[in-house]
Amino acid sequence: MNRLLRGFAVLAGVSVIGLGAAGCFPGFPSGRSDEAEDDTLEFSYVDGDEDSDNYLLELRINGPILNSPSNAGFFNVDSSVTYAYQFQELMEKVAEDDRVQGIFLRISTPGGTIVGSNVLYDALAHYQAATENPIHVYIEGLSASGGVWAMVAADQILAAPGSIIGSIGVIGPTLVYFNNPVAVDGGLFGGGVTTQGGIQQFVISAGKGKDLGNPFRQPSEEELASLRTNINNEYDNFVAHVSETRGIPEQTLRQEMGAFIFGTEQAQQYNLIDGTSGRPEAIAALAEKLALEDDYQLVRIGYDEPGLIEILLGQPPLDLTHEQQQALMQQDLCQLQTNSLLAYYGDVTALCPSPYQAN
Repeated sequence: MNRLLRGFAVLAGVSVIGLGAAGCFPGFPSGRSDEAEDDTLEFSYVDGDEDSDNYLLELRINGPILNSPSNAGFFNVDSSVTYAYQFQELMEKVAEDDRVQGIFLRISTPGGTIVGSNVLYDALAHYQAATENPIHVYIEGLSASGGVWAMVAADQILAAPGSIIGSIGVIGPTLVYFNNPVAVDGGLFGGGVTTQGGIQQFVISAGKGKDLGNPFRQPSEEELASLRTNINNEYDNFVAHVSETRGIPEQTLRQEMGAFIFGTEQAQQYNLIDGTSGRPEAIAALAEKLALEDDYQLVRIGYDEPGLIEILLGQPPLDLTHEQQQALMQQDLCQLQTNSLLAYYGDVTALCPSPYQAN
């Protein structure tokens, strides 16, 4: 039997479902074919009974969670980034396919923007409400911060042995300050900054705190207090969200768990996950939930159907080189440390090479 299965669905970026390598979809054309004028796409077989009409759809959330590509037509991104709004569009289309009986969602993410993490949660929750189909999450190594925010929509959460889970906290913008700079080598975004002596720099702005983030002045206490208020509000929302969805008392989340990261045993004790298992056992658990026994096949969404990107983005895809794809993705990652409130685990500044070299 042909291992490509005709189905009605749609594809988000490579980052969302982890198809392809080195940042591109194999088989994607650079333009639209005259032969493709409808929304009929393809599923590809992964596991189970190839003759079964009961589909369990495998999706992935990989890498940092961002909102959407900075370039509206950009889709060939590396599989180590998840764009939340594209994932949301994907789930809306998948909900229209009656053959999909459940979602097997593989997660490996340090989190990302609060906006994007919440969009992922909403996408999963709306899919459940529209279809009444189960969603089972399988954590493969890491689900931290924004990953937790999103995954708690699932009916069941299992983790691979050795995975780590948690980091329920919020990070604000990263501010850089240079004390008495005397030289900017190659421009502010060029070679580096020498920070003894002094130079003059002028920022024309209106409104208190408008130039917050100017690297040549320290933030005021009032500005820092405003940032802390925003961060604390989002942290309160995060705690309430996890408490409600996973049944963990807020006091436990704040006083015991904090923003620490946990291995699978401790994560299960805190009810962040439902258990530890291998991937085959996790797939079997979803089939068992649906009382399918062996009458199912695990599928991915195909990726060689012309017209796919027009459905998602409403315009033809861009013909970008691999280097251009990587540059656009890096640009999006760099926005994390300056323009967003984050539910993220790890060093945010490591995502984007700093243009500043303090000597």
